[in-house]
Amino acid sequence: MQTDPTAPKQTSVETELSRDLGLTSTLAIGVGTMIAAGIFTLSGLAIRNVGSAAIVSFLLAAVVALFTALTYCEFVSIYPRSGEGYLYARKTYPAPLAYFVGWALFLGYASSCAFYIASLSSYFNEFIYHMPVEALFGVLMLIALTLLNIKGTKESGRFQVVVTAAKVLLLIWFISGGLSFVDTAALAEKFSTDLVMIGSTAALVFITFFGFSAIAASAGEVIDPVKTVPRAIFISMGVVTVLYTLVVLVVLFAGLTEYSESSMGAAAQRFLGSWGGYVIIGGALFSMISASNASIMAGSRVVLSMSQLRHLPREVGLINSRTRTPIVAVMLVGGAILIFSIILPLEDLSYFANTVLLIALILVNAALIIHRRKYPDMERPFRVPFVPLLPALGIVANLYLLGQIIAYPIPFFLALGTLVLGMLAFVAWKGAQAEDEAIPAPASHVALSQGRATDDPDRFRVLIPLANPNNMEHLIQLAATLAKEKGGEVILLRVLTLPEQIPLNSFNEKELESEETFLKRARMLAERYEVPSHSVIRVGYNIARAILETGRQYRVNLILLGWKGFTTNTEKILGSVTDAVVTNARADIMLVRLAENPAFGRILLPTAGGEHARYAEQFGAAIADNFKGQIAVCQIAPPDDTDGERQKALDEAQERLQVIKPKLPVTTELIPANSVTEGITAAAKHYDVVLLGATGKGFNLRSMFGKIPEAIARDTDKTIMVVKHYNRVKALYERVMAE
Repeated sequence: MQTDPTAPKQTSVETELSRDLGLTSTLAIGVGTMIAAGIFTLSGLAIRNVGSAAIVSFLLAAVVALFTALTYCEFVSIYPRSGEGYLYARKTYPAPLAYFVGWALFLGYASSCAFYIASLSSYFNEFIYHMPVEALFGVLMLIALTLLNIKGTKESGRFQVVVTAAKVLLLIWFISGGLSFVDTAALAEKFSTDLVMIGSTAALVFITFFGFSAIAASAGEVIDPVKTVPRAIFISMGVVTVLYTLVVLVVLFAGLTEYSESSMGAAAQRFLGSWGGYVIIGGALFSMISASNASIMAGSRVVLSMSQLRHLPREVGLINSRTRTPIVAVMLVGGAILIFSIILPLEDLSYFANTVLLIALILVNAALIIHRRKYPDMERPFRVPFVPLLPALGIVANLYLLGQIIAYPIPFFLALGTLVLGMLAFVAWKGAQAEDEAIPAPASHVALSQGRATDDPDRFRVLIPLANPNNMEHLIQLAATLAKEKGGEVILLRVLTLPEQIPLNSFNEKELESEETFLKRARMLAERYEVPSHSVIRVGYNIARAILETGRQYRVNLILLGWKGFTTNTEKILGSVTDAVVTNARADIMLVRLAENPAFGRILLPTAGGEHARYAEQFGAAIADNFKGQIAVCQIAPPDDTDGERQKALDEAQERLQVIKPKLPVTTELIPANSVTEGITAAAKHYDVVLLGATGKGFNLRSMFGKIPEAIARDTDKTIMVVKHYNRVKALYERVMAE
């Protein structure tokens, strides 16, 4: 069976969601979300638009939703966790596109719930009591539901079952009271033939079928989600489609002079008398409340998943150990709902919600096609038939409905604007994020800090994380050489790691004393080379995070990392710690694989140009000059190559080095070989050090380092150094794209 390499790794002990929802509760979430403001307010608006063709509009919306519901069923059988469409996108797409899906779903749940809340206020003011502030009743219910979702999943699930069962029974009563008024012969007379308006109305009512995603969003709290979630999706969609069709028929023949968002309440009073009408109105109010409850639950689980997968701050997704609910995520969703319910009118809320949700669902359907190709051998307990045909039909159908919404420019372009704003906010957050925050582990603790580091923010600083006593002296010698060249200083770091379940303040004092002795020796070595040094001991759970925290604290310019020269993990490029540091550090990086008896006098500098190679030249010149050595700049060319451009590039590199160090011996060499690795390995026999710049041909580690450094390290016993220059723009791109 093929495994998913993007599956999240547990880095700390955290409270998880409790699985309390069975089939009944899960059905209640789906049915409760779908039987809500959509049917009670949109049935009248749909009839106003297209008469009896409203039935076709509802059925069309149901078919469109079914295509995507099938996609959700397959994905939830693979990833039975909370997060629904965002989670599926995260497993398929590059990080920014996955974030875009999550942001669209967050906006969709918030705005659709705001639609329910606004409808709730409208019905309450129309039929129960006219509040001094029209939105007041809806706001009070929103606060109550937010607190209910904070209290616990089991409590909100039980509430959902009760109110959903009640409103289904009331709907059946309403339908039975109005069926005798239905005149099937008059259906054709009331049927609109305006296909464009039928499609536009389908787009308007699509929100009523989105409850299937609320089921998937809560998969992390469902008992046996692989079986339960697909069953709940299909049963709820079937029940709701039948009820919607009958409700439209009954309202159509209520003999109303005007059709609006309150038409169903007026029809209920006509069919069932004043008391019956009020009972149905009460059912409508409960329906809107239950749909709001399900939307808050589903929206907060999307936010939770985005936080857990590092697309929102970690604090947003923390689960309270007492309530077992993501309190911050719930409050965030509740706040967004409040804002939407205040700033947009009822019908615009529907079109806004449908715009962002349809865009998200288009991408989720496309994700299934890509996921099948990306992981062809992955076990899929539920398989959508006829892939890619069915998800492609879902994409086309969603695009069709989306096209109908363009006729309503204010909500449509407002939706697009908020999507763009969310992406800009994501990039800005990633740009402002401290480098160590990219590591999903608790912060480390400074246990010891000694030495004479300066407070000068412009001072050049080299950070050396010391792990292996056997290579400590040579690494310090290199670091001191590079620091001395720029009048800088050296930061010596030792990281003590603890098991995740042990508090940071419980480290062994004797071990700390031993580490202090180790660092005193290291500082003496640095000062032997007449370079100021500062030593730090950090205690933490993650070495990479501790390194990045130290780099940020001391504003280091260069991090010098000892490197094995290979990795035993096929998912890593340079090694787990090294990958994390190289990806996230806001400093230059030099990786050093030392030879058994290292020397630094003769340096081979393969170059192909680019910013990393230029910095490798600078560091190489400083090292060669300090050790009274020499540099040979080389390029690899096929044996039959006659292009003079390579020699020209070598001559230019030679000139740059002689500007940096005028008296430094620099030679050039054009090495004939069929591969870069073969040529460098053969030439390295005559040198002490092979100094490489990262390729600069891409933004991520794989394209920047590839297999060349590891292959050279494997095939030669010489010292290998690899230099990566920190570029702000590229570093921001790396953080945005980080998986």
